[in-house]
Amino acid sequence: MARRGWFIFFIAAIGLAFFMASHPARAQEPVYKGKTVRLLVNYPTGGATDVVARLVSRYLGKHLAGNPTVAVQNMPGGGGNIGANYVYEVASPDGLTVGVFSGGYLPQILGGAGVRFDLNKMPMIAGVGETSVVYIRADTGVKGPGEILKPAKPIIIGGFTRESNKDLALRMALDLLGVPYRYVTGYAGEADLRLAVQRGEINYTSEGLTGYTMGGAMMAREGVVVPIYQDGLAAPDGEIVRDPRADLPTFKEFFRAAKKADFSGPLADAFKISGAVRSLGRFVVAPPKTPATTVETLRKGFRDTFDNPEFKAEAERVLRFQLVSFVGEDAAKVNTAVFRAATGPVRDALRKMTQE
Repeated sequence: MARRGWFIFFIAAIGLAFFMASHPARAQEPVYKGKTVRLLVNYPTGGATDVVARLVSRYLGKHLAGNPTVAVQNMPGGGGNIGANYVYEVASPDGLTVGVFSGGYLPQILGGAGVRFDLNKMPMIAGVGETSVVYIRADTGVKGPGEILKPAKPIIIGGFTRESNKDLALRMALDLLGVPYRYVTGYAGEADLRLAVQRGEINYTSEGLTGYTMGGAMMAREGVVVPIYQDGLAAPDGEIVRDPRADLPTFKEFFRAAKKADFSGPLADAFKISGAVRSLGRFVVAPPKTPATTVETLRKGFRDTFDNPEFKAEAERVLRFQLVSFVGEDAAKVNTAVFRAATGPVRDALRKMTQE
């Protein structure tokens, strides 16, 4: 019986060896081979977030096992909420759909209408930090801090939604300065805002550095608008500092030059959140419950993409600057810091603005 058992075991072992030899591809099949990874952007085609996603899409597949196809899908609407809700509620946690988002933090912090996603439950893959450039139409007569308090024309702000970081940052700045304004919101993307500025529908707005370099800067060169300050980025201690890629003062510096004093209070603290959000101006998240191994695979893919010399060269050519990126735990820490800064008084000050 012992000899018979040994013989059966020997035959089974040989059979398994033949099976593995005849199916090597199946045994070692790369995770993403033959598949398509979808980068879902929550704003329209042509906007800054879309530009970054499409730049990444040209290199990411080279850094994922199996070299998958990488495609970009735009799902705009609701100030970015529609796309964010889709990745949170509908997309499968299989590593084949990731969100490439901007916005989302303040709408979630404030419990904005249409917000069903929770960024604390979506694994953070990576983030790209960039400041925003605030500009104003030249026919307002504003060239800098000296003229902002008494513009030649009433200021008309243009934005996305009442809860968006863009809108709130623009409004907070003028509220802190004590400058009256009219507020128009509901534009779908930065390209629409540029067109509105050119038409004279609005005369004061902002763009992320990516969008500004590719659009707003041209209007500045043509003399249509004047860039006046940048939102800045959050330093490790929470203070807002200059993004060195934009040769403009931060709002804090701009305010000091205009008012000969520093701002303070809950609204000033709320403005710091705006800068902190800019540190993850474009961020990549996976759907909830995505397996940890898949998250780490995606993080490595994005890290290797950002380190790719060809990617860096194309970013320099397309954007005219290098991306400042956070990957994996570094991005997760910035995400946590944003929510930690949202104290009760800060939320109250921001919530009051969204109701005015």
